[in-house]
Parts: sequence; structure tokens; C-alpha cells
Amino acid sequence: MSRLLSMPAGLYPSAMEPLSGPRAIGSSSSTAIGGFTQTVASPFGAWRWRLTFPPRADAEFRRYRGWVTGLHAGANATRVPFGDPDMMTLREAGLNATPAQERFGVPWGNGMPWSNGMNWSITAPNVALAAPAAFDTTIVRLSDVAWGHRLDIGDYIGFFPFYFGMHMVTEVREAGLYRVWPPLRKAFTTDDFATLYPVMAMRLEIEEAASASRGVDVADAASVTLVEVFDYDVRDYFTD
Repeated sequence: MSRLLSMPAGLYPSAMEPLSGPRAIGSSSSTAIGGFTQTVASPFGAWRWRLTFPPRADAEFRRYRGWVTGLHAGANATRVPFGDPDMMTLREAGLNATPAQERFGVPWGNGMPWSNGMNWSITAPNVALAAPAAFDTTIVRLSDVAWGHRLDIGDYIGFFPFYFGMHMVTEVREAGLYRVWPPLRKAFTTDDFATLYPVMAMRLEIEEAASASRGVDVADAASVTLVEVFDYDVRDYFTD
């Protein structure tokens, strides 16, 4: 069995570039009498991203190169949390928090922080599904709480518990009812939740898909090209 790795703590990309999206089946297109070509949408397609990392040295670079080596040219996969820098604000997401709380977090109920002196980080609320969603569907309905009826095209969402996948809203059909891409990789019930913090399982596209060049002073512009591993494949093949 292959392994599912976690990204090293503190390893955050400085740039994220999607390299593929929805596909069309060109070979299945048909030409009408008037010369118009109808192209058929494909149910296939997976996320493919290039992540570029800021200059690194010393322990930070050691962790990076160890992570890249552990991916074994695509034989292993890694969890990739997608923190959208363009995500709606916490207030837009239905969380009433002060600027200080957003910046520094909140303590435990007794007013004390964690043992390392840090507070809890605050995040956008989770939203329950308002209706079951079938495997491979592109339509989801969310409850009218927090941001459940505030999404618009271009927003990223994920689901939990026990799910790897990121989906982009491509159509608002009515309040709380959305079309997303890619299709859902598993079926969901009203006991499941949507989140603004999706996590994907991904692997290196090819053996040469990661760079770890080290200059005299720092490792500059290291990057990886990753492709999505579907949720059901993670559970079948990446369990070590």
C-alpha cells in the first residue's frame, strides 16, 4: 500500500496556480447544418496545481526536501490544505469576531491559552448539508446558516468528515443550491458538513514534478506540480 503524508508544519506556498480544470470532449462534438459545433462536457477531470514556495534554508529546506522525497515520484500522496487567500471574510461567513480575536485567536473558557502560549485560532463556521447529495453529482444544497446561502461563483468549498476534495461553485441556482466542479467524489447525507477549508489528497504528477534546487544562500523558487487523488482511491490505495 502507498502512504498518505502530511505537509511539514509551516510549509506554505507563496504562489498557487491551477493547471487544469473542467474538460470538454472534443472528439464527441457534433456539427450542425449551419456549421455550429456542439462540444460535450466531460464528467472527468481532476485538479492539477503548481505550488511555488518562498526561499528556504536550514531546517525549513530540510523539511521540504524530506517531504518531496517521501512522495516517491507520485507513488505516495500528501494532504494539501487549501487556504483560499481570497476567501470571504469571517464576518461575511457569519462569525462575529473582533479584529483582535481574528488576529490573535481566543483562549480556553478559563481565559488561559495553550501550554505554548498560543490561543485557539478562529475559523469560519461549518454548514450542514440541507439535503443528501449523491456520488458524482454536481448539485449540493446547504442549510441556511452562516455562509450556507452566501456563496457565489468562484468560492471554494470542501466537505467532512472523512473526505478529501475541493469544489468550486460554478452556478448559484437558488439560495443555498449550488452547482460545483468537480463532481462529488462520494455521497453525502444531512449528517455531513461543508467547510470553507477544503483538504485534497494529491500526488506528484511525474518524477520530475518537484524541484529542490539549492543555491549558495537559499533554495529559491522550489515548486511541485501535484494532481488530485480521488477520495475513494485514497481509501483503497493510500492507507499505510
